[in-house]
Amino acid sequence: MSRISMSLPRPQYVAVPEAFISALAWKILHVDRLENSTDNSSEIPMVKDIAGKPIGLLFRTNGGTSRLIKMKQTLPTGIRLVEFVDALEKAGLQIEGGSDLLGEAVLNSLDGVRIEKSGGQPASPLTPSIALLQNMRGALGTKGPPDTAMIIESLFALGASTSPELLTASRLWLRAAKHRMEIDPLLNALDSAVDRTILGSQRVEPPPLPAGLPSAESVPEGDYSGTPFDWFASAWLRLTSDEWVEALPARVWVDWATTVLRLATGLGFLWECSWNEAFARAVLKSETVSWGDVRSEVRTVLPWGSSRAGTVALDVAPQLVARVYRSERLRSLIADRLDACSAAASDFGAVMDEMRDDEGFARSLTEALSSNERVGSGKNVWEAITYALKTRETSESRADYYGLLQSNGRYLKVDPGTEWIAVVASLSCVTPGASSDVGRVMADLEKMGMRPNLSDLVALLERAGMARGSADADQGVRVESAY
Repeated sequence: MSRISMSLPRPQYVAVPEAFISALAWKILHVDRLENSTDNSSEIPMVKDIAGKPIGLLFRTNGGTSRLIKMKQTLPTGIRLVEFVDALEKAGLQIEGGSDLLGEAVLNSLDGVRIEKSGGQPASPLTPSIALLQNMRGALGTKGPPDTAMIIESLFALGASTSPELLTASRLWLRAAKHRMEIDPLLNALDSAVDRTILGSQRVEPPPLPAGLPSAESVPEGDYSGTPFDWFASAWLRLTSDEWVEALPARVWVDWATTVLRLATGLGFLWECSWNEAFARAVLKSETVSWGDVRSEVRTVLPWGSSRAGTVALDVAPQLVARVYRSERLRSLIADRLDACSAAASDFGAVMDEMRDDEGFARSLTEALSSNERVGSGKNVWEAITYALKTRETSESRADYYGLLQSNGRYLKVDPGTEWIAVVASLSCVTPGASSDVGRVMADLEKMGMRPNLSDLVALLERAGMARGSADADQGVRVESAY
Protein backbone atom coordinates (compact mmCIF):
# COMPACT_ATOMS: atom_id res chain seq x y z
CA MET A 1 0.00 0.00 0.00
CA SER A 2 1.82 3.09 -1.26
CA ARG A 3 0.23 5.43 1.29
CA ILE A 4 1.78 3.40 4.13
CA SER A 5 4.96 2.01 2.65
CA MET A 6 5.88 4.65 0.10
CA SER A 7 7.94 2.17 -1.91
CA LEU A 8 10.48 4.75 -3.00
CA PRO A 9 13.46 3.08 -4.70
CA ARG A 10 16.45 3.02 -2.36
CA PRO A 11 18.95 5.77 -3.18
CA GLN A 12 22.69 6.24 -3.10
CA TYR A 13 24.59 9.48 -3.22
CA VAL A 14 24.85 11.27 -6.57
CA ALA A 15 28.42 12.53 -6.79
CA VAL A 16 27.90 15.28 -9.39
CA PRO A 17 24.79 17.50 -9.66
CA GLU A 18 24.62 17.16 -13.45
CA ALA A 19 23.94 13.44 -13.09
CA PHE A 20 20.33 14.09 -12.06
CA ILE A 21 19.45 15.46 -15.50
CA SER A 22 21.65 12.92 -17.28
CA ALA A 23 19.73 10.16 -15.50
CA LEU A 24 16.47 11.54 -16.93
CA ALA A 25 18.05 11.73 -20.39
CA TRP A 26 19.17 8.10 -20.37
CA LYS A 27 15.68 7.07 -19.23
CA ILE A 28 13.61 8.99 -21.76
CA LEU A 29 15.77 8.88 -24.90
CA HIS A 30 15.80 5.11 -25.33
CA VAL A 31 19.49 4.93 -26.06
CA ASP A 32 19.81 1.46 -24.57
CA ARG A 33 19.86 -0.01 -28.06
CA LEU A 34 22.81 2.19 -28.90
CA GLU A 35 24.41 1.65 -25.53
CA ASN A 36 24.39 -2.12 -25.87
CA SER A 37 25.51 -2.12 -29.48
CA THR A 38 28.40 -4.36 -30.48
CA ASP A 39 29.27 -1.99 -33.31
CA ASN A 40 32.78 -0.81 -32.43
CA SER A 41 32.41 2.29 -34.62
CA SER A 42 30.05 3.72 -31.96
CA GLU A 43 32.47 3.66 -29.06
CA ILE A 44 30.70 6.01 -26.67
CA PRO A 45 27.23 4.46 -26.38
CA MET A 46 28.55 0.98 -25.57
CA VAL A 47 28.14 -0.26 -22.00
CA LYS A 48 30.72 -3.02 -22.18
CA ASP A 49 34.23 -3.20 -23.51
CA ILE A 50 35.58 -6.13 -25.49
CA ALA A 51 36.30 -8.03 -22.28
CA GLY A 52 32.72 -7.52 -21.12
CA LYS A 53 33.54 -4.99 -18.40
CA PRO A 54 30.82 -2.31 -17.84
CA ILE A 55 31.73 1.17 -19.05
CA GLY A 56 31.19 4.36 -17.11
CA LEU A 57 30.90 7.50 -19.21
CA LEU A 58 32.10 10.91 -18.04
CA PHE A 59 32.89 14.07 -19.99
CA ARG A 60 36.37 14.51 -18.55
CA THR A 61 38.12 11.74 -16.70
CA ASN A 62 41.59 10.48 -16.02
CA GLY A 63 40.41 7.18 -17.38
CA GLY A 64 41.45 4.24 -15.32
CA THR A 65 39.81 0.98 -14.60
CA SER A 66 38.93 -1.25 -11.69
CA ARG A 67 37.95 -4.85 -11.22
CA LEU A 68 34.31 -3.92 -11.85
CA ILE A 69 34.19 -0.95 -14.23
CA LYS A 70 36.09 0.80 -17.00
CA MET A 71 35.86 4.60 -17.26
CA LYS A 72 35.59 6.19 -20.70
CA GLN A 73 35.96 9.89 -21.44
CA THR A 74 33.37 11.36 -23.81
CA LEU A 75 35.37 14.56 -24.43
CA PRO A 76 36.31 14.18 -28.09
CA THR A 77 39.98 13.89 -29.00
CA GLY A 78 41.92 12.97 -32.13
CA ILE A 79 39.85 12.18 -35.19
CA ARG A 80 36.61 12.46 -33.21
CA LEU A 81 37.51 16.03 -32.27
CA VAL A 82 38.22 16.85 -35.91
CA GLU A 83 34.81 15.45 -36.86
CA PHE A 84 33.15 17.40 -34.05
CA VAL A 85 34.71 20.72 -35.13
CA ASP A 86 33.81 20.01 -38.76
CA ALA A 87 30.18 19.44 -37.74
CA LEU A 88 30.18 22.74 -35.83
CA GLU A 89 31.58 24.63 -38.81
CA LYS A 90 29.00 23.08 -41.14
CA ALA A 91 26.36 24.33 -38.71
CA GLY A 92 27.67 27.86 -39.21
CA LEU A 93 29.84 28.31 -36.12
CA GLN A 94 32.99 30.34 -36.67
CA ILE A 95 35.71 31.83 -34.51
CA GLU A 96 38.75 33.99 -35.15
CA GLY A 97 41.91 31.96 -34.85
CA GLY A 98 41.03 28.72 -36.56
CA SER A 99 39.13 25.52 -35.95
CA ASP A 100 41.34 24.34 -33.07
CA LEU A 101 40.24 27.30 -30.99
CA LEU A 102 36.61 26.70 -31.96
CA GLY A 103 36.68 23.16 -30.60
CA GLU A 104 38.49 24.18 -27.43
CA ALA A 105 36.14 27.11 -26.75
CA VAL A 106 32.99 25.05 -27.25
CA LEU A 107 34.15 22.09 -25.16
CA ASN A 108 35.35 24.31 -22.31
CA SER A 109 31.93 25.95 -22.27
CA LEU A 110 30.33 22.57 -21.58
CA ASP A 111 32.22 21.93 -18.33
CA GLY A 112 30.01 21.28 -15.34
CA VAL A 113 30.81 21.34 -11.62
CA ARG A 114 34.20 19.93 -10.76
CA ILE A 115 34.28 18.23 -7.40
CA GLU A 116 37.45 18.73 -5.39
CA LYS A 117 39.70 15.68 -5.07
CA SER A 118 37.90 14.09 -8.01
CA GLY A 119 39.61 13.06 -11.23
CA GLY A 120 36.53 13.67 -13.35
CA GLN A 121 34.19 16.40 -14.49
CA PRO A 122 30.74 16.10 -16.09
CA ALA A 123 29.33 18.15 -18.92
CA SER A 124 26.59 20.64 -18.18
CA PRO A 125 23.48 18.96 -19.67
CA LEU A 126 22.44 21.90 -21.85
CA THR A 127 20.85 19.72 -24.53
CA PRO A 128 19.63 16.12 -24.76
CA SER A 129 22.75 14.86 -26.51
CA ILE A 130 25.10 16.66 -24.14
CA ALA A 131 23.19 15.15 -21.21
CA LEU A 132 24.12 11.71 -22.57
CA LEU A 133 27.85 12.45 -22.26
CA GLN A 134 27.81 10.91 -18.79
CA ASN A 135 25.90 7.97 -17.39
CA MET A 136 25.28 7.02 -13.79
CA ARG A 137 28.07 4.44 -13.80
CA GLY A 138 30.52 7.13 -14.82
CA ALA A 139 29.13 9.74 -12.45
CA LEU A 140 29.26 7.39 -9.45
CA GLY A 141 32.14 5.17 -10.52
CA THR A 142 30.20 2.04 -9.67
CA LYS A 143 29.02 -1.01 -11.59
CA GLY A 144 25.44 -1.02 -10.33
CA PRO A 145 24.34 2.56 -9.61
CA PRO A 146 20.86 3.29 -8.25
CA ASP A 147 18.09 4.04 -10.71
CA THR A 148 18.15 7.79 -10.08
CA ALA A 149 15.65 8.48 -12.85
CA MET A 150 13.16 6.07 -11.31
CA ILE A 151 13.63 7.77 -7.94
CA ILE A 152 12.92 11.18 -9.49
CA GLU A 153 9.86 9.85 -11.31
CA SER A 154 8.54 8.29 -8.09
CA LEU A 155 8.96 11.55 -6.19
CA PHE A 156 7.26 13.49 -9.00
CA ALA A 157 4.36 11.06 -9.27
CA LEU A 158 3.52 11.43 -5.58
CA GLY A 159 3.11 15.18 -5.98
CA ALA A 160 1.65 15.38 -9.50
CA SER A 161 -1.49 13.32 -8.76
CA THR A 162 -1.93 12.64 -12.48
CA SER A 163 -1.46 9.64 -14.73
CA PRO A 164 2.23 8.74 -15.18
CA GLU A 165 1.40 7.75 -18.75
CA LEU A 166 0.53 11.39 -19.38
CA LEU A 167 2.97 13.30 -17.24
CA THR A 168 6.49 12.37 -16.12
CA ALA A 169 9.44 14.41 -14.95
CA SER A 170 11.66 13.11 -17.74
CA ARG A 171 9.17 13.92 -20.51
CA LEU A 172 8.73 17.43 -19.15
CA TRP A 173 12.52 17.88 -19.11
CA LEU A 174 12.83 16.67 -22.71
CA ARG A 175 10.07 19.02 -23.86
CA ALA A 176 11.84 21.93 -22.16
CA ALA A 177 15.24 20.97 -23.63
CA LYS A 178 13.81 20.76 -27.14
CA HIS A 179 12.08 24.12 -26.78
CA ARG A 180 15.40 25.61 -25.68
CA MET A 181 16.99 24.37 -28.91
CA GLU A 182 14.13 25.83 -30.96
CA ILE A 183 14.89 29.30 -29.63
CA ASP A 184 18.68 28.94 -29.46
CA PRO A 185 20.38 28.03 -32.79
CA LEU A 186 23.77 27.67 -31.07
CA LEU A 187 22.54 24.95 -28.72
CA ASN A 188 20.73 23.27 -31.59
CA ALA A 189 24.00 23.16 -33.54
CA LEU A 190 25.90 21.80 -30.52
CA ASP A 191 23.27 19.12 -29.93
CA SER A 192 23.40 17.99 -33.56
CA ALA A 193 27.21 17.91 -33.61
CA VAL A 194 27.38 15.83 -30.42
CA ASP A 195 24.73 13.48 -31.77
CA ARG A 196 26.52 12.80 -35.05
CA THR A 197 30.16 12.77 -34.00
CA ILE A 198 30.53 11.95 -30.29
CA LEU A 199 27.60 9.65 -29.64
CA GLY A 200 27.99 8.14 -33.09
CA SER A 201 24.30 7.70 -33.76
CA GLN A 202 21.11 9.68 -33.36
CA ARG A 203 19.11 9.19 -30.18
CA VAL A 204 15.63 7.67 -30.29
CA GLU A 205 13.00 10.01 -28.84
CA PRO A 206 9.54 9.19 -27.50
CA PRO A 207 6.38 10.70 -29.04
CA PRO A 208 5.82 14.35 -28.10
CA LEU A 209 3.68 15.23 -25.12
CA PRO A 210 0.01 15.84 -25.94
CA ALA A 211 -1.37 19.35 -26.00
CA GLY A 212 -3.24 20.74 -23.02
CA LEU A 213 -0.98 19.45 -20.27
CA PRO A 214 -1.93 20.52 -16.75
CA SER A 215 -0.05 23.47 -15.30
CA ALA A 216 1.38 23.76 -11.80
CA GLU A 217 -1.80 25.59 -10.78
CA SER A 218 -4.23 23.07 -12.30
CA VAL A 219 -2.82 19.77 -10.98
CA PRO A 220 -5.39 18.33 -8.55
CA GLU A 221 -4.49 18.04 -4.89
CA GLY A 222 -3.72 14.48 -3.84
CA ASP A 223 -2.68 12.66 -0.71
CA TYR A 224 0.69 14.40 -0.72
CA SER A 225 -0.45 17.99 -1.06
CA GLY A 226 1.51 20.30 1.20
CA THR A 227 4.60 18.06 1.12
CA PRO A 228 7.98 18.22 -0.65
CA PHE A 229 6.49 16.03 -3.39
CA ASP A 230 3.75 18.59 -4.00
CA TRP A 231 6.32 21.40 -4.15
CA PHE A 232 8.50 19.39 -6.56
CA ALA A 233 5.67 18.69 -8.99
CA SER A 234 4.56 22.33 -9.03
CA ALA A 235 8.10 23.72 -9.32
CA TRP A 236 9.01 21.28 -12.08
CA LEU A 237 5.87 22.04 -14.10
CA ARG A 238 6.64 25.74 -13.85
CA LEU A 239 10.33 25.50 -14.62
CA THR A 240 9.82 23.26 -17.67
CA SER A 241 7.14 25.54 -19.13
CA ASP A 242 7.90 27.58 -22.23
CA GLU A 243 7.76 30.81 -20.21
CA TRP A 244 10.58 29.85 -17.87
CA VAL A 245 12.68 28.22 -20.59
CA GLU A 246 12.50 31.43 -22.62
CA ALA A 247 13.20 33.68 -19.62
CA LEU A 248 16.32 31.98 -18.26
CA PRO A 249 19.76 31.76 -19.91
CA ALA A 250 20.53 28.18 -20.91
CA ARG A 251 23.09 27.40 -18.22
CA VAL A 252 21.04 29.16 -15.54
CA TRP A 253 18.03 27.02 -16.49
CA VAL A 254 20.12 23.86 -16.11
CA ASP A 255 21.39 25.04 -12.72
CA TRP A 256 17.87 25.80 -11.54
CA ALA A 257 16.56 22.46 -12.82
CA THR A 258 19.38 20.62 -11.07
CA THR A 259 18.62 22.52 -7.86
CA VAL A 260 14.95 21.50 -7.98
CA LEU A 261 15.88 17.84 -8.55
CA ARG A 262 18.40 17.91 -5.70
CA LEU A 263 15.87 19.43 -3.32
CA ALA A 264 13.20 16.93 -4.35
CA THR A 265 15.56 14.05 -3.63
CA GLY A 266 16.98 15.25 -0.31
CA LEU A 267 13.77 16.61 1.16
CA GLY A 268 11.65 13.80 -0.28
CA PHE A 269 13.62 11.14 1.55
CA LEU A 270 13.68 13.22 4.72
CA TRP A 271 9.87 13.40 4.51
CA GLU A 272 9.74 9.62 4.08
CA CYS A 273 11.80 9.29 7.27
CA SER A 274 9.40 11.54 9.18
CA TRP A 275 6.41 9.66 7.78
CA ASN A 276 7.74 6.28 8.92
CA GLU A 277 8.10 7.61 12.47
CA ALA A 278 4.66 9.22 12.45
CA PHE A 279 3.06 6.03 11.15
CA ALA A 280 4.80 3.86 13.74
CA ARG A 281 3.68 6.13 16.58
CA ALA A 282 0.12 6.08 15.23
CA VAL A 283 0.08 2.28 15.28
CA LEU A 284 1.08 2.36 18.94
CA LYS A 285 -1.84 4.64 19.86
CA SER A 286 -5.12 3.14 20.99
CA GLU A 287 -7.45 5.34 18.93
CA THR A 288 -8.25 4.86 15.26
CA VAL A 289 -6.57 7.38 12.98
CA SER A 290 -6.92 8.31 9.33
CA TRP A 291 -4.30 8.92 6.65
CA GLY A 292 -4.70 12.64 7.15
CA ASP A 293 -4.27 12.30 10.91
CA VAL A 294 -0.95 10.52 10.46
CA ARG A 295 0.27 12.96 7.85
CA SER A 296 -0.50 15.89 10.13
CA GLU A 297 1.87 14.38 12.69
CA VAL A 298 4.82 14.39 10.30
CA ARG A 299 7.41 16.57 11.96
CA THR A 300 9.36 19.39 10.39
CA VAL A 301 11.42 17.68 7.72
CA LEU A 302 14.48 19.89 8.07
CA PRO A 303 14.94 22.08 11.18
CA TRP A 304 16.02 25.59 10.22
CA GLY A 305 17.23 27.38 13.34
CA SER A 306 17.59 31.10 13.85
CA SER A 307 20.81 32.61 12.56
CA ARG A 308 21.33 34.05 16.04
CA ALA A 309 21.77 30.58 17.53
CA GLY A 310 25.22 29.15 18.11
CA THR A 311 27.02 26.62 15.90
CA VAL A 312 26.11 23.65 18.08
CA ALA A 313 22.43 24.67 18.25
CA LEU A 314 22.26 25.01 14.47
CA ASP A 315 23.83 21.60 13.81
CA VAL A 316 21.15 19.41 12.21
CA ALA A 317 23.36 16.36 11.64
CA PRO A 318 22.77 14.49 14.94
CA GLN A 319 18.98 14.75 14.72
CA LEU A 320 18.78 13.88 11.03
CA VAL A 321 21.26 11.01 11.16
CA ALA A 322 19.34 9.40 14.02
CA ARG A 323 16.05 9.87 12.15
CA VAL A 324 17.35 8.34 8.93
CA TYR A 325 18.71 5.20 10.58
CA ARG A 326 15.61 4.85 12.74
CA SER A 327 13.41 5.23 9.69
CA GLU A 328 15.20 2.47 7.82
CA ARG A 329 14.51 0.03 10.64
CA LEU A 330 10.87 1.11 10.74
CA ARG A 331 10.51 0.93 6.97
CA SER A 332 11.71 -2.66 6.94
CA LEU A 333 9.37 -3.66 9.77
CA ILE A 334 6.36 -1.94 8.20
CA ALA A 335 7.01 -3.42 4.75
CA ASP A 336 7.33 -6.96 6.17
CA ARG A 337 4.12 -6.57 8.17
CA LEU A 338 2.26 -5.22 5.15
CA ASP A 339 3.26 -8.30 3.17
CA ALA A 340 1.56 -10.45 5.81
CA CYS A 341 -1.45 -8.19 6.24
CA SER A 342 -4.82 -9.76 5.43
CA ALA A 343 -6.74 -6.46 5.37
CA ALA A 344 -7.57 -4.89 2.02
CA ALA A 345 -4.62 -2.78 0.96
CA SER A 346 -6.92 0.10 0.01
CA ASP A 347 -8.47 0.29 3.50
CA PHE A 348 -6.07 2.40 5.56
CA GLY A 349 -8.04 2.04 8.80
CA ALA A 350 -8.31 -1.74 8.52
CA VAL A 351 -4.58 -2.08 7.91
CA MET A 352 -3.84 0.12 10.91
CA ASP A 353 -6.20 -1.88 13.16
CA GLU A 354 -4.66 -5.20 12.13
CA MET A 355 -1.16 -3.91 12.82
CA ARG A 356 -2.26 -2.45 16.16
CA ASP A 357 -3.61 -5.83 17.27
CA ASP A 358 -0.27 -7.52 16.57
CA GLU A 359 1.52 -7.31 19.92
CA GLY A 360 4.80 -8.61 18.55
CA PHE A 361 4.78 -6.00 15.81
CA ALA A 362 3.99 -3.27 18.34
CA ARG A 363 6.96 -4.33 20.47
CA SER A 364 9.22 -4.23 17.42
CA LEU A 365 8.05 -0.72 16.56
CA THR A 366 8.60 0.46 20.13
CA GLU A 367 12.12 -0.92 20.12
CA ALA A 368 12.94 0.62 16.74
CA LEU A 369 11.63 4.04 17.79
CA SER A 370 14.01 4.15 20.74
CA SER A 371 16.97 2.52 19.00
CA ASN A 372 20.17 4.25 17.95
CA GLU A 373 21.41 1.24 15.99
CA ARG A 374 22.80 2.12 12.58
CA VAL A 375 21.54 -0.40 10.04
CA GLY A 376 23.44 -0.74 6.77
CA SER A 377 20.83 0.73 4.43
CA GLY A 378 20.65 3.92 6.47
CA LYS A 379 24.14 4.91 5.39
CA ASN A 380 23.14 5.01 1.71
CA VAL A 381 20.02 7.06 2.45
CA TRP A 382 21.92 9.53 4.62
CA GLU A 383 24.62 10.01 2.00
CA ALA A 384 21.99 10.48 -0.74
CA ILE A 385 20.30 13.20 1.33
CA THR A 386 23.44 15.08 2.26
CA TYR A 387 25.02 14.92 -1.21
CA ALA A 388 21.76 16.25 -2.68
CA LEU A 389 21.40 19.14 -0.24
CA LYS A 390 24.92 20.11 0.73
CA THR A 391 26.91 22.77 -1.10
CA ARG A 392 29.65 20.97 -2.99
CA GLU A 393 32.94 22.10 -1.57
CA THR A 394 35.05 23.39 -4.43
CA SER A 395 37.04 26.47 -5.27
CA GLU A 396 37.03 25.86 -9.01
CA SER A 397 35.46 28.30 -11.45
CA ARG A 398 32.50 25.94 -11.89
CA ALA A 399 31.74 25.96 -8.16
CA ASP A 400 28.37 24.83 -6.85
CA TYR A 401 26.42 27.74 -5.38
CA TYR A 402 23.05 26.03 -5.16
CA GLY A 403 23.34 24.05 -1.93
CA LEU A 404 21.03 24.29 1.07
CA LEU A 405 23.29 22.81 3.76
CA GLN A 406 26.77 23.97 4.72
CA SER A 407 29.29 21.85 6.60
CA ASN A 408 31.83 23.21 9.05
CA GLY A 409 33.95 20.37 10.32
CA ARG A 410 31.57 17.89 11.90
CA TYR A 411 28.74 20.43 12.03
CA LEU A 412 26.03 20.68 9.38
CA LYS A 413 23.63 23.61 9.29
CA VAL A 414 20.96 25.08 7.04
CA ASP A 415 22.67 27.95 5.26
CA PRO A 416 21.36 28.44 1.71
CA GLY A 417 23.34 30.39 -0.83
CA THR A 418 22.04 33.44 -2.65
CA GLU A 419 21.44 31.44 -5.83
CA TRP A 420 19.45 28.84 -3.88
CA ILE A 421 17.00 31.37 -2.48
CA ALA A 422 16.75 32.96 -5.93
CA VAL A 423 15.51 29.64 -7.37
CA VAL A 424 12.97 28.93 -4.64
CA ALA A 425 11.64 32.47 -4.36
CA SER A 426 11.44 33.02 -8.12
CA LEU A 427 9.43 29.84 -8.64
CA SER A 428 7.10 31.05 -5.88
CA CYS A 429 6.37 34.01 -8.15
CA VAL A 430 4.82 31.47 -10.59
CA THR A 431 5.80 33.26 -13.84
CA PRO A 432 8.95 35.09 -14.94
CA GLY A 433 8.94 38.81 -14.21
CA ALA A 434 6.11 38.44 -11.70
CA SER A 435 6.15 39.23 -8.01
CA SER A 436 4.97 37.54 -4.87
CA ASP A 437 5.42 38.18 -1.17
CA VAL A 438 7.32 36.66 1.71
CA GLY A 439 4.20 34.85 2.85
CA ARG A 440 4.04 32.90 -0.43
CA VAL A 441 7.73 32.05 -0.23
CA MET A 442 7.27 30.90 3.37
CA ALA A 443 4.31 28.74 2.30
CA ASP A 444 6.45 27.01 -0.33
CA LEU A 445 9.22 26.46 2.21
CA GLU A 446 6.68 24.89 4.56
CA LYS A 447 5.62 22.53 1.77
CA MET A 448 9.27 21.60 1.46
CA GLY A 449 9.32 20.81 5.18
CA MET A 450 11.12 23.89 6.51
CA ARG A 451 10.10 26.96 8.48
CA PRO A 452 12.87 29.53 8.84
CA ASN A 453 12.76 32.56 11.09
CA LEU A 454 10.88 35.30 9.23
CA SER A 455 13.62 37.88 9.68
CA ASP A 456 16.22 35.41 8.42
CA LEU A 457 14.16 34.74 5.31
CA VAL A 458 13.73 38.45 4.61
CA ALA A 459 17.48 38.94 5.06
CA LEU A 460 18.18 36.17 2.53
CA LEU A 461 15.81 37.75 0.03
CA GLU A 462 17.35 41.18 0.54
CA ARG A 463 20.83 39.77 0.01
CA ALA A 464 19.62 38.25 -3.25
CA GLY A 465 18.17 41.63 -4.29
CA MET A 466 14.65 40.17 -4.47
CA ALA A 467 12.87 41.82 -1.51
CA ARG A 468 11.05 45.11 -1.99
CA GLY A 469 9.62 47.21 0.83
CA SER A 470 10.27 47.58 4.52
CA ALA A 471 11.17 44.56 6.62
CA ASP A 472 8.51 45.80 9.07
CA ALA A 473 5.94 44.60 6.57
CA ASP A 474 6.71 41.03 7.70
CA GLN A 475 5.11 38.54 5.32
CA GLY A 476 3.82 41.38 3.18
CA VAL A 477 7.31 42.24 1.90
CA ARG A 478 7.16 42.04 -1.89
CA VAL A 479 9.37 39.50 -3.63
CA GLU A 480 10.32 39.94 -7.27
CA SER A 481 11.45 37.11 -9.51
CA ALA A 482 15.16 37.06 -10.31
CA TYR A 483 14.25 36.83 -14.04
